[in-house]
Amino acid sequence: MMYLFLFPIAFAASNLSKMSQTFPTFPYHADAKKSFEENSEESCACCNKKRGYIYNGPMFGDFDEDPSICPWCIKDGSACERLGVELVSDIKSGDDSEVLELSREFSKCTPGFYSWQESVWWAHCGEPAVYHGMGGKNQIETIGGEDGLAYFRGLAEEEFGVETEEEQDEFLSNCGEDFDGTAYIFKCRKCGSCGGNIDFN
Repeated sequence: MMYLFLFPIAFAASNLSKMSQTFPTFPYHADAKKSFEENSEESCACCNKKRGYIYNGPMFGDFDEDPSICPWCIKDGSACERLGVELVSDIKSGDDSEVLELSREFSKCTPGFYSWQESVWWAHCGEPAVYHGMGGKNQIETIGGEDGLAYFRGLAEEEFGVETEEEQDEFLSNCGEDFDGTAYIFKCRKCGSCGGNIDFN
């Protein structure tokens, strides 16, 4: 009668294989879960396992169709190295420092993110900053404080002609995932400066 229990055991083992690993952390991407589809039944093209998460962010490479990739194969760099995939394209320095040679941890082991126009990874103090996601005034203030607000107020004036601080705060309050415009918020790993860019759909 033991065979009666094989299916439930196999089913449980399958689910266990998906859930036994904690979602990995990414030092350069604090909002990484939003770059993945959850509860996916697809197998990763790198490890051939169904692990419940599949990357749905930007991908660059010589392939006709984007391969399905799990977060663990991005975390250890195997997806980029085995499949010839790049996940991050443009990097823009937010200060006068030149961006140094990119570490493997960033160039091979960091998921990208989609933006409405073109994804640009903000850098500061010579290296890519940590991406904290989309947001508006409240999120900017939480992540970057008054200095972060000052930076994005400056962008509102320089790029969109919003002149007074009151108008700039209203402008930023109408930014975020549920609005037509959003700030892409980053924080420097070395000095803690907050910056990024503002984009509209």
